[in-house]
Amino acid sequence: MPVAVAAASAAGAVMSLANPPVDLGPVAFVALVPLLWALREAKPRRGAFLGFCFGLVYYAILLSWLLAFGLIAWLPLVVVQAGYAALFGALMPVLWRNGRPLRSALLCGALWTAIDWARGSWPLGGFTWGGFGYSQHGNGLLLPLASVTGVWGITFVVVLVNAALLEAFPLVRTTPRHAAALAATGLVACLIPALIPILSAAGPGLGVAVVQGNVPRSLASDRFLQSDAVVQNHIRLNQDLQGDPPDLAIWPENALAVDPTVDTAVGEPVADSIRAVGAPTLVGAIGDAPGGRFYNEVLLYSGDGRVVASYVKTHLVPFGEHIPWPAVFGWTQRYRKGLVDLEPGKRITLFRVDGTAVGTPICFENTFPDLFRRFVAAGAAVVVVSTNDSTWLESPVSREHVIMSQVRAVENGRWVIQAAISGESAVVDPRGRIVEHTGLFVPAIMRFRVPTSSSRTLYTRLGDWFPWAAGFLVLVILARAILEARRTRRRSPPAGEGMGAHTGAPGERGFAPIRGAAPNRTLVVLPTYNERETIQTVVTGVMAVDPDLDVLVIDDDSPDGTGDLVAALAEQERRCRLLRRGGKLGLASAYLTGFRKALGEGYDRVVEMDADLSHQPGDLHRLLDGSVVYDLTIGSRYIAGGAVTNWSRSRVALSKAGNRYARALLRFPLTDATSGFRVFRRGLLEALLAEGIRSDGYAFQIELAYRAWRSGFTVGEVPITFSERQHGRSKLSRAIVAEALLKVAQ
Repeated sequence: MPVAVAAASAAGAVMSLANPPVDLGPVAFVALVPLLWALREAKPRRGAFLGFCFGLVYYAILLSWLLAFGLIAWLPLVVVQAGYAALFGALMPVLWRNGRPLRSALLCGALWTAIDWARGSWPLGGFTWGGFGYSQHGNGLLLPLASVTGVWGITFVVVLVNAALLEAFPLVRTTPRHAAALAATGLVACLIPALIPILSAAGPGLGVAVVQGNVPRSLASDRFLQSDAVVQNHIRLNQDLQGDPPDLAIWPENALAVDPTVDTAVGEPVADSIRAVGAPTLVGAIGDAPGGRFYNEVLLYSGDGRVVASYVKTHLVPFGEHIPWPAVFGWTQRYRKGLVDLEPGKRITLFRVDGTAVGTPICFENTFPDLFRRFVAAGAAVVVVSTNDSTWLESPVSREHVIMSQVRAVENGRWVIQAAISGESAVVDPRGRIVEHTGLFVPAIMRFRVPTSSSRTLYTRLGDWFPWAAGFLVLVILARAILEARRTRRRSPPAGEGMGAHTGAPGERGFAPIRGAAPNRTLVVLPTYNERETIQTVVTGVMAVDPDLDVLVIDDDSPDGTGDLVAALAEQERRCRLLRRGGKLGLASAYLTGFRKALGEGYDRVVEMDADLSHQPGDLHRLLDGSVVYDLTIGSRYIAGGAVTNWSRSRVALSKAGNRYARALLRFPLTDATSGFRVFRRGLLEALLAEGIRSDGYAFQIELAYRAWRSGFTVGEVPITFSERQHGRSKLSRAIVAEALLKVAQ
């Protein structure tokens, strides 16, 4: 568990680097690998904890700018966001299937995408900051996908690539072709979107001028900028437009702290300034609402200084602009530092400027893909995002906010003007490129002639179809997994019939055999590499145990001629066969090959056994008797009747310690989970191979035993005597031991 927690937490820290201020987008394609590695074999409760650890670190770093408002603003939001990562951690292991890498990667991406969409919708209207798709705002190859799927498709690809790489890494050594295929899948997913055509904005141009009046830093902590200094900055700066009036001037959110239609002391100077320029002007203001409440609104002034239309912000910032569920959260008012409570608008409004429909989502609203999309679906030919990010000073917020507009521009095929009262203001084209921008906390006028458009992208037409499809797929697969688990439990023996893991001899009290006749076709799989001195003794000894036993020797091109010796034996004894492989491919690989061959040829039982006489053929009958009772029978060195010969005390102690380590971390009741002397019944092998096996060496044996026990199959141990090999060298390496320790810690 400590290793898994460290991996999940490290993944959160690395993923934060894909966002501003570091903004290393490519990091996102590998950042999740440690998290997914830790989750693959986790149970739901453990997976939820690991997911929460990831989310806690990731969102704690990403949202650190909220600490400006105190722990009360930062910590609850971080915990809630981490809760969604915990949900991913709980469900991802249910969907993951070892041995089916593409399926696992696709479902992994679909699961995160669906959960991330839910995070952007609930609770309190949702929160989208930190979506993985935004890390690719500068990726011109992948970004066009947003025009079809929204940002959700990009998020899906990011997670898919991480999962594919996780599956590819272990295959580089054993099956490089499969590794290359997985890597190619991820690469294609990143490159294919570049072929998606971006709709051009070919309509008449609209000359815009953003009047970034700026906010004195001493006033920046006032969310609604209740000072005459800010409005005076905009009035003065607006005068610079008189010599060359634009088609549309823009004063950003909160340029006016009061309702200019009510407070004439402010309204008249503003109208005079606009009238002097003679251009239609969008002005961000705080308007009066019924019941002593207020609106956050954008007003459209005509060129002669009259207010002719308005749009009221519909999606308010919870706790920042209003208190949701006052009966529950009314106590938070004491932390809002005098902020007024705003009233949300009821509908989306478009402004008509010189025949062009202009949409004006306000600040927080551009972080919600579907809300932004609705402005374009309603007919907006160009979109102006009016915002006040001055509260966050030089934090990454302003840059992150522009990134949201970059993705919104691609999703909807529109030019987007980000008008920020203190910066960063920007002009973004339909490909998501920033073509003009301003700095922070500087007065500036940003001018640009933006083309308009009436075309609609697939995303504009269909909205959030992709996360819905992803969620539907996930629900179907989860439902199937639940039904399969129930069927497995029904197939498992009831209590009192050998359920779980047991030690001792079959026939003892509490060990009733499974109903039905014992299986009678058995294949003994013997992997070999330089076993010439012992293989003949082992093969003849095994075949002497039972006339129905067949032997399959899988030789990895042994330099000492083991394969040739077995080939000669096979010519004399039809029950002995040889399978040659072209190199030293490993013990686990050999057993998996033997398992598949046994199942393909209809064997009822399969025996794992070493060919170096460390496993005595004379002990095999005990395991075969055990297989009448158990789905998996393990020859144990450490239960009553078991023994180890020719080992030093230190080596025995190390072996026992490794088994205790596995038993403690995995919480299963096996005494000798690392033993490689075993008998599998057919049903168990079919279930294990259907999910795939990923470990090697000691970890291979532990994984098989653990997954058999966890899946509800019967697992038992019978005593054996283990003898150290007399010929050749042990195949156990430090790498195999290290892998076992790490694998168990997952």
